[in-house]
Amino acid sequence: MHGGGLAGALRGAFPDLVISGMGGDRMRSAGVEVIEDYRQYAIMGFVGVIANLHRFSRLLKRVVKHIREERVNLVVLIDYSGFNLRLARAANRLGVKVVYFISPQVWAWRTGRVKDIKRYVDRMITIFPFEKEFYRRYGIDADYIGHPLLDEIPSLDEEQRKAEVQRFRLAHQINGKSPILGLFPGSRAKEIEKMLPTMLCTAAMLRRDIPTLNILIARAPNIDLGRHMSLAEFGWIQSLVVDNDTAGVLLASDAVLVSSGTTTVEAALHGTPQVVMYKTSWLTYRIARACVKVDYIAMVNLIAAKRIVPEFIQDEAQPERLRDELYPLLTDNGARRAARQASLEIRKLLGEKGAYQRAADIAAHYIGNC
Repeated sequence: MHGGGLAGALRGAFPDLVISGMGGDRMRSAGVEVIEDYRQYAIMGFVGVIANLHRFSRLLKRVVKHIREERVNLVVLIDYSGFNLRLARAANRLGVKVVYFISPQVWAWRTGRVKDIKRYVDRMITIFPFEKEFYRRYGIDADYIGHPLLDEIPSLDEEQRKAEVQRFRLAHQINGKSPILGLFPGSRAKEIEKMLPTMLCTAAMLRRDIPTLNILIARAPNIDLGRHMSLAEFGWIQSLVVDNDTAGVLLASDAVLVSSGTTTVEAALHGTPQVVMYKTSWLTYRIARACVKVDYIAMVNLIAAKRIVPEFIQDEAQPERLRDELYPLLTDNGARRAARQASLEIRKLLGEKGAYQRAADIAAHYIGNC
């Protein structure tokens, strides 16, 4: 998504620019030659990475070969620090300028990687307000450009919001007054495996308490729910699977149960009350507990520097606890209004619209000097 947004903005300044890289449909739509599809490398957890080290090693060699043979002038890295910092080192040795767009979460864990950023990255572009100060402490002059989702998600007044909700309900034949719970189990197969069963159990409990409850499952592109659809809860709750319409599900839902990630920020910008959960393998969790240095896992809580949405990690993410948090959001207008107002405060903390254009202006400086 961010690669496509940046590529589109760059074309305004350089119509003949040749852009290639790793990505997916959004980058292809922006005219990028996708030399590697990122989805096959969406590996999750320490065990998954270790098991695929040989694949990443081969990938790095292929990408470096492409940079060298195509005489690439500028490399733009987007998050994905384990791979991208190795690519930054290789590009630096080839004499190619490196811009890092979307900072890796070095402020949360593996702070030692800041040394590699300082050594191999020519410019760091950040999208969260606290990141600029973090890098300043390490002598790195980072640019804070605001969050790109502000361009993707417009601010709606109450009438506009009601109209969008009505449109969604009519399109999916949902009763106009019955409550809606949205489930967002993630965009990786391993996340679905860990998160969806707990979400379905939670939804089943809530359906018993609220018989008119509608349950929507937001399915990410190219995700196969497969065997999960045969789970007893899946059949019993008669959920509606909605493909490729994150915004629609977020707007229409009275509350959502979300796997920790970018969707928590999207939900906040839509003003949708949310409860955040995350589960991973036991080994990954134990290692993360020892390494991670932040107080929260939900990005909205990190941005606000306080707990504005409930979050439950690993063994804390039990259906009973999740149900208890979601029930008032689905049944009490006052609780829902309070949660919505707290979420909307996030928009004020994320800067101004135009993040992709500001990032493109920074990248253009290096392209123009090539």
